[in-house]
Formats: sequence, structure tokens, C-alpha cells
Amino acid sequence: MNRHVLIINRWTNSFAEYHRYIDHTVDRVAYLTTAAGRPPLDEELAEDIRVLSDLSDTGEVLAQTAQLVELYGPFTHVLALSEFDLEPAGEIRRHFGIPGRGPREVAAVRDKVVMKGLVAAAGLRVPAYRETPTGDGVREFAALHGYPFVLKPRAGADSQGVHVVRSQGQLDTLLDGADLADAQCEEFIDGALYQIDGVVRGGELLTSRAWRCGGSCLDFATGTAFSSVANDDRDFEKRVTGFAERVCAALSLTDDVFHLEVFREGEDDGDDDLVFLEIGARAGGGQVRVIWEEVYGVDLVAASARVQLGEDLTIEPMDLDGPVAGYLMMPEPPVRPAVVDAVTSLVGRVPALCSETLPPPGTVLSGNGGAVHTAGTFRYRAARSADVEAAIRQTLAAYRLDWHPQGEQPGDAGKPDAIREAAHVVG
Repeated sequence: MNRHVLIINRWTNSFAEYHRYIDHTVDRVAYLTTAAGRPPLDEELAEDIRVLSDLSDTGEVLAQTAQLVELYGPFTHVLALSEFDLEPAGEIRRHFGIPGRGPREVAAVRDKVVMKGLVAAAGLRVPAYRETPTGDGVREFAALHGYPFVLKPRAGADSQGVHVVRSQGQLDTLLDGADLADAQCEEFIDGALYQIDGVVRGGELLTSRAWRCGGSCLDFATGTAFSSVANDDRDFEKRVTGFAERVCAALSLTDDVFHLEVFREGEDDGDDDLVFLEIGARAGGGQVRVIWEEVYGVDLVAASARVQLGEDLTIEPMDLDGPVAGYLMMPEPPVRPAVVDAVTSLVGRVPALCSETLPPPGTVLSGNGGAVHTAGTFRYRAARSADVEAAIRQTLAAYRLDWHPQGEQPGDAGKPDAIREAAHVVG
């Protein structure tokens, strides 16, 4: 029987070209989307497209789905590839009896309190944590664990609403009028951050790769360059792969693309320990999807759609003797909104740099672009991780962006050093 698929979409770029992943002439496909996410969708091939003002409005999502079911019949699958749409997808499955991840299973990969509880129960180390829906709860955590500690939403993403609390004064300011209904606190782990991306099908890990991060997603969100370099240490890769498999088993991730973050504590002492931070049941953000396809030939978005739809998928295991990939993202200027006057291309000037994406002159950088609309991204391919790290350092030294605050005339307001704040992004 052909599939009847409901897709929840908020993407506005080529990732939303679902007709590349699903044959709309064989399967019937309907969409719930934002207005901004509608243009990439193929209206001629779609069974129906419903535009919603807010995909997180569960009542409206269920009402629109009910109308689609009445018009076209029951759905066999619900597909949601953005992390922000996992909850409405789970509610739809529960309400209409559609197989797949329901609200309880979604909580395991979205609610950081539930998530860490399940991982800890599997015998893996997690930071000390607790849900803190009140100011008193946050202060109790600070009194017990000291400073610094992390205060963040239970179901957040992209480092939104994340704070590293370093003092009593900072805590007092944060708690003044704060909405803590969805808050949790966790221990601050002083270790190197690694990201592990992979594809699991039928409970089997098809491929994965660990990446050592320079800085953190929070650092990038607050104005520091961010880098990520694929690991080429065989012994460590074996350990971190086993760790990822245990995490997936603990969270019942059996048919998913995942983006896992762990700390490697004590790396410089030769007696390191892996500490779980969090996981997303989706393809990684930033430049992860781009670099995987450019260097390793794997379309993680397509893989995510196919494994969730139950299709067979053949992906070769990662070759650690093959190329080492990496990327660098430059943050937006410190004064926002800012207008780009000029940015220097570095292709051909930096060894191992294989591609770049630069904002054209006239681009307005508003501070709301996240990891999508940046002041420049650079992607690398080399034989060793050390070569990629050297190329990133060269890029940081040569990079220049000229800009001026919106509403002012071009001049000397934009200083390249102001957005080249962290040459420490590689170790």
C-alpha cells in the first residue's frame, strides 16, 4: 500500500524540498507549514498545503490535521525533521493513532531532564541536574553545586535561553522577573566539547563521526567564532562510538539521524571521561549537514526522512583513513543590525579550505540569524585533523568583514578585530 505522509515543515531553504526525498507521484504527501516555509514546497505534487501561523499551537495543528484526514483519509506517517516540530508531530501521532514517536518518546529526546534521567539510568555519566521551575529551586541548586552552573530551558535548542551563571550577582539579575516554568539547572563541566553525528536504522548504527568543537554553541550565539573538526584518533573514535550506541539504546533511538553532544573531561591529563550533555533526534545544525554531504557524500536530511519512513538505507561506515572535514562559522558583528560592505574570499588562499559561504554586500546581519545567516562560513577537507586546525587558524588570521551599523553611512565603524574575538577556537 502506498504511504500517506503528513509533513510538518518550518524550513525555508533547500532542506524543505521534500520531493527530493519522497516520490510524491507514488506516495500522497500533505503539508502543515509556516508561511516562510511554503516557497520550497512543490505545490503541484503536494496533496494539500496548509499554512499555519504557529506550528507549536497544538490545537490548531490537530484541527488542521483532522480536516486533512476528513478530506483525504488517515495518514500512515508523520514526518517532522526540525527539532522544534517533534512535539506537534508526537501529538498528531497520539491523537490519530499513527505509528511512530509519541509524546512520551518525544520527551526522551527533547526534555533535557527526562533525557538525562534515562541516560544516567543506563549507567552513563551525566552532569548533576534538576528541574528548577522556581527561583528558590535555582538558588538551592547554586548553593549545593556552586558556581559556575548552567541554567537553560528543558526543551530548548540552538543555545536559546542558555546561561552559564558565574556569580550570585548574575543569578540575581537573571532571576528578576524570569519565567522558569520550563527551566532546569545542570552542573558546569570543564571539558572539551565533542559532537557526534550518526544514522541509526533498525537499532543498528550505520555510520557516525565525532567532531571536536572549538568553543561552544553558546559562545557562538554570544559573539565568538565556532569551529568543528572531525576526529581522527581511532582509539577515541571507538570509545565515543560505543558511548553513542549506548545513548541511542537508552533513549530508544532506533530509526533516526542524531546529533549528540558530550564533554571529554580530563583530555589533557590522559585520563579522560565522557560526560553526556544532550542529544537531538535530527540532523545537526550549523554546517553539519553541508559538510557531511560535501566531504562524506551523505545527505543527512534525506537519510533522516528515509529511516523515519521505514525505508531501507545503505550507508558505508565512516572511513577513518579517508578525508578529515571541518568547518568554521564567523559570528555577526557586535553592533546589530549591521550592513555588510565587503567580505574577503579566502578560497585559494588557505590550504584545505574547500568552500565558503559569505554574505554579499548589502546583507543586513540582525543578530537573529543563528547558525544560518552568519558573517561567513568556511569548510575544510584535509588528510589530518591537525591540517584542518591549521587551516582554521589561517582563516581567522586572514578573515576580514567590513560593515557599518544600519542607519549610518559606511565608514570606520566596522572593525575586523571586533568579530575576530576568539583565535582559540582550535586547541
